[in-house]
Amino acid sequence: MMNIPDEWKMDDAQWQALIFKVAELYNNLTIMRGFQYYKQKRVGPLLFSHRQARHHNNAAIYDHTQNVTQDFTQAESNESGTITAEVQGTEAYTVMLYMEALSTSRCTCPVNTPCKHMAAVLMSYAEQQGRPVPALVNAHATTSLKQAAKSVVTASSGRAYSFDSTSDHGQTFEDKNAVDGRQYSEIREQAAALADMSIPEWHELFRDSLRRLGTGTATTAYIQEASDELYAIKPKLPAAMEQLFELHVLLYLMRYCIPPARNSITNTPVYLSYPAQLAVDALQKRLEALLLQPLDCSGLQGLALEQFWARLVETAGYLRTEMLTETANMMFFTPVYIKLWLNWIVTQPQGNSDLLQTELATLDRIERDAVQQAKEQELNGQRPVKKVILPLPLVLAQGWMHYHLKQDTAAWQKLVHGSTAYGIPPEQLLYFLHTLVDSAEWTRLAEWLVQLGPILTNRRNTPLQDYMQLWDLTIQHVPESEHQMWDTLVSMLPHSRPAYEEAMHSRGQWRRWIDFQLSTGTEPLEFRVAVLQPIEKEAPELLLPFYHQAVERYVGHKNRDGYKAAVKLLKRLSKIYKKLKHDEQWEHFITTLAVRNSRLRALQEELRKGKLIP
Repeated sequence: MMNIPDEWKMDDAQWQALIFKVAELYNNLTIMRGFQYYKQKRVGPLLFSHRQARHHNNAAIYDHTQNVTQDFTQAESNESGTITAEVQGTEAYTVMLYMEALSTSRCTCPVNTPCKHMAAVLMSYAEQQGRPVPALVNAHATTSLKQAAKSVVTASSGRAYSFDSTSDHGQTFEDKNAVDGRQYSEIREQAAALADMSIPEWHELFRDSLRRLGTGTATTAYIQEASDELYAIKPKLPAAMEQLFELHVLLYLMRYCIPPARNSITNTPVYLSYPAQLAVDALQKRLEALLLQPLDCSGLQGLALEQFWARLVETAGYLRTEMLTETANMMFFTPVYIKLWLNWIVTQPQGNSDLLQTELATLDRIERDAVQQAKEQELNGQRPVKKVILPLPLVLAQGWMHYHLKQDTAAWQKLVHGSTAYGIPPEQLLYFLHTLVDSAEWTRLAEWLVQLGPILTNRRNTPLQDYMQLWDLTIQHVPESEHQMWDTLVSMLPHSRPAYEEAMHSRGQWRRWIDFQLSTGTEPLEFRVAVLQPIEKEAPELLLPFYHQAVERYVGHKNRDGYKAAVKLLKRLSKIYKKLKHDEQWEHFITTLAVRNSRLRALQEELRKGKLIP
């Protein structure tokens, strides 16, 4: 807090009452305009008069018929219980806030209702109190949510969320202020020692701080209010610890939004409500943006650096615990765990192989425990176990630890053989590949493309376009890896057929392309003209066997449709022979074909219609 007289310092109950009063007196537009003035630092110094018990005539609210002028007398400005400030608007306006009866406050501007200048002064007052200004900006959302919370029923159709383990329904501000016997000032005092506290203690502090909010539904507005409350207790921290604090605020709020993965009674999957999903989406975007920022440890050394790394390792442990209960359809903490190691831990000198080995050993122990538990269940006759299906987050985490340790063979083996019953989602596999692109490890990327290609084809909607773009990029940097691409695509057939054909066609591998079509019995007429045109232009002789075989098949159908298709291809053959200047060969071929099939009258008719024979 700044130098505010003791009698002007708000406790939690008074702060909550002020939020409700702002919602009652000011509309959203006025609040937002006041916020702009506050942000633009248009509010001058606040003058506090001696605060005493006083009474106002509440019936005379904003009675501007009293000819209020800009020049308030010194006696008026020193009236008991008054905050006086000058706000720079179109011109300088003087605001007098009567905090014991806020509705009777006055401003020298021409507006005859609660105005933006008053709102701006209230926000400046909140800032000097060390209170979150956004809580006033969101006053309408806050109060409506708190009113709605009283009628929320905890049920499968609409989960009620609470930052406390007990219900706050029906509590007054004074009741909430006394929750657990802890005053707001005590919480802020404890928060000053965040660096010395463990991560579980951080979250306990968060819980105590947010108990005042009571129970509410997980929405973006409610989460924003909670975020403001948590930032209000944050002490001044080094840059890296600031980043870690923000990370845990987001994680704590995301945990609040997400119900258990499965219903404890029916064991059926649980999904997020639409408002909760919007809140989680917003939190995930903030998490992603935060973890993309480099970790700034420049201001840390000695004990401070040791404390930070202890908190960071505890963070990894917290995320590990949270992610292991997740399913493939609801993975929220798993991506954060992966990015924490990738972007914050292994990029620092302290994120050495010993730390990675320790984490991998922990993950392997979890796997062994899962296998042992499955065997014990089988021995107890609960259910037969053919293969232990490991949690997808565990498999991914093990894969990433091997990846960071450059133990690629172990990583591939884990991803290939340790996947879940439904396989690993393609986007999770592609993330390994894109990370190698970011680090420009092209030779290593080629090996990963070879190993992960077959796993990608085991999924529907195979993302082969992305996969092939990565091959193109790799070959640009390591041309000798092209043969690995061809061998891998062949091993992935038939799933890789579209990608294989496109790769051959785009690289002008016409002979390889034609041989593949011949071996698979593809019909030439299935292709668009644009596909065959470049071959007719650059290597027309390669199309001769492709077209000849198809003509024989079409004639062999011995029906009118087959004959028409044969004639269509024969016309193309005629053009190719002429282009190659093999007119005699063409005449010999078409004559022989007509004579050999002279009994097929319908074919003869189609040949004449096509002007292929006289």
